[in-house]
Amino acid sequence: MTNPMHVDVGYTSFHIGGRGRDRKSSWLGVALLAAMLLALGVLVAPSKATAAPGDVGVEGPSHVGTGTPTGTKRQESALWFNDGTWWGNLWDTATSDFHIFRFNAATSTWVNTGVATETRANTHHDVLWDGTTLFVASYRFVNDGLPAEPNFPTTIRRYRYTSSTKTYTLLTTENINNQRTETLSIDKDSTGRVWATWQQGNRIFMNVTGTGGTGWLTPFALPSALANVSVDDNSAVIAFGAPGSRKIGVMWSRQVGDATDGMYWSFHNDGAADTTWSTPVAAVSGQRTGDDHMNLKWLDSSNSGKVFAAVKTSFTSSTQPLIQLLELNGTAWTAHTIATVSECPNRVIILIDESAQKLRTFATYPKPSGTTNAGVCTSSGGAIYEKSVPLSNINFTGVAKTVRIVDADQYVHNVTSTKQNLNSTAGRTANSGLLLLADVNATSRYWHYYDSTGGGTADTTAPETTITSPPPASTSTSASFTFTSSEANSTFQCSLDGAARAACTSPRSYTALAAGSHTFSVWATDPSGNTDATAAAQSWSVGAGGGDTTAPETTITSPPPASTSTSASFTFTSSEANSTFQCSLDGAARAACTSPRSYTALAAGSHTFSVWATDPAGNTDGTPATQTWSISTGGGTTPQTVTLTATADSYVTSASPATNFGTSTLLGVDNSPVEVTYLKFDLTPYAGRTVQSATLQLRSAGSGSTGTQNVRVATGNWDETTITSSGTRPTLGTTPIGTLGPTTTNTNYSITLTPGAVAGGLGQQFSVGLNSSSSDGLDLNSREVSSTAAPKLVLTLG
Repeated sequence: MTNPMHVDVGYTSFHIGGRGRDRKSSWLGVALLAAMLLALGVLVAPSKATAAPGDVGVEGPSHVGTGTPTGTKRQESALWFNDGTWWGNLWDTATSDFHIFRFNAATSTWVNTGVATETRANTHHDVLWDGTTLFVASYRFVNDGLPAEPNFPTTIRRYRYTSSTKTYTLLTTENINNQRTETLSIDKDSTGRVWATWQQGNRIFMNVTGTGGTGWLTPFALPSALANVSVDDNSAVIAFGAPGSRKIGVMWSRQVGDATDGMYWSFHNDGAADTTWSTPVAAVSGQRTGDDHMNLKWLDSSNSGKVFAAVKTSFTSSTQPLIQLLELNGTAWTAHTIATVSECPNRVIILIDESAQKLRTFATYPKPSGTTNAGVCTSSGGAIYEKSVPLSNINFTGVAKTVRIVDADQYVHNVTSTKQNLNSTAGRTANSGLLLLADVNATSRYWHYYDSTGGGTADTTAPETTITSPPPASTSTSASFTFTSSEANSTFQCSLDGAARAACTSPRSYTALAAGSHTFSVWATDPSGNTDATAAAQSWSVGAGGGDTTAPETTITSPPPASTSTSASFTFTSSEANSTFQCSLDGAARAACTSPRSYTALAAGSHTFSVWATDPAGNTDGTPATQTWSISTGGGTTPQTVTLTATADSYVTSASPATNFGTSTLLGVDNSPVEVTYLKFDLTPYAGRTVQSATLQLRSAGSGSTGTQNVRVATGNWDETTITSSGTRPTLGTTPIGTLGPTTTNTNYSITLTPGAVAGGLGQQFSVGLNSSSSDGLDLNSREVSSTAAPKLVLTLG
């Protein structure tokens, strides 16, 4: 099932096709100890994770204990290149603080140096390496659309680097401001002063140090009426300019809902009074031309005033630009479309490869085919892709995007890299190659992509692709292929039987293949974007009567045991004939069993029976059928609590009225467009009982909501594989039987339901629907995610 699109666009949420992720010891002491361990060789790089089928890039360290460590709006950078090595500011789970990590290019792993940069969890950072000194600004952040909050200091730390020992030493710690803000960025001018910018009180604010990069002054608002902005706006700062006319520039978004909306630019001449800034000009203007995402770079090798900004718009029509490249040449700005709304891009950054003379943009796009939630357009993330063009011809029309980071099972988001230009002799990054860092919120893991290409001219030679595995056995309906490229760090696209190419990794496996002839093809693409023109291909035939690889579904068909009895008997069945079963009572080891399975002399209290089916091919149901009940002390009647997992779930959307979403891992509830979630529970075993209490258990996914969602009884038959907005779907009751909201992401919720409304569904299939009058949509986990995250109905029965 394809999950549609939800994109942040300023004040509101915009949808296309439907749905839119301290404990402290002395940190200085820890740092010193870690430094000693590092010197002794005790701290080593973690082993590189084994790639799962469909993964691209490398899964890195855990960041359990802090959220979105790579930032969320792209003003900030987390990496830098120094002394022939890449470095990063990453979370250390062992000590629960941020440390400087060194990237080991040979093993594609991160090595913790033990040098702490921030003790506070849930902070965002902007890192600046000026060739001599490292600056790390860190701040507690507010979520999108929330105002800045006082009494949360933004801290900046300075570090000296010693090349002989390859170590960083803390020099000073100061505060930039005393605000908790959504974003903050820093850069250094030609006089040695460091500048910072952020949004506070609906104004764009600045602050600056003395000439030594220390001694922060008093923050001040940018002196222009056009710097009066909305609570959803942000800013970014950059140093630029030819020798003798160096400047600090600031770009900010303005989304106040009139013709002055857009992306604005102003600059300060190095050496001028702090509050003397040029009259703001609009890089782009007009309603929906701006949004609060921006990432700035200066083409410093040209010794000119040429600045590039990768920004996001708030446009909603499919053909309009959603991410753009804004180019400053002299005093005039030019806009180039990087990707349109229909491509569903988000959170874009730009890097300049000075050796290859290329502009390289990276953003989140929907995941490629062959992965979980492929093609889904959602604000929760997707995969990181690259779109690049020559500096001599900035035109992204027709430019294909190349996948750089994919977690086949989860959403990747929030890509970051360095403020520096790549492969620059002038910028001390000669032969740097490229390093990207991103975040998988669902697993709290960093992911990275490393392209070692550096120096010289641009690579225009396509790689050679080779299939290295033997041909599949003709008697099997499964096949697995291993393959390689003649160039390191290549990515691959695979195709089976002429289907569209899709991103893949080696090995690539297929199951449940039909009898007959098949052909597997694979193409390699090198880090410079050159693709093998001739696929490596392998053909074979599958004989009739191949094997079964699909697990059966197990169902308990008996009613719940009587609460007055110390005996219980269960009947059960499998969706596949001739299955065998394993049973367990109260978490005991599984044991072979047949239906019915009976128990006697049971103790008073709560009990749970579980059963798993295994089909003749050896496939076992991954989720057992379970039933919980209670036995009273002394034979008296006591309430019985049962937990029922949804037997069907789906949602419909007015944005894609004919589309079915029955196999999606997400369920949407929204009012713009209208999205309604439907859940079905089997209450046939409970006819004649009474409902003392009823609770609906749900888990939010990557999108919470400030609104309220209503639970209503849904009447009418429906099937999760056919239900659509314009087709057959249940009718919702007029009176809510429970409410949910406001909600945050990835959180469990229990909704108290009206018992009498649920009692009317006993003895039959019972359905509920969730709708909302709020345009701030909510994503919920469906039963396709896992049995623990699936919607559940908990009943206390009399």
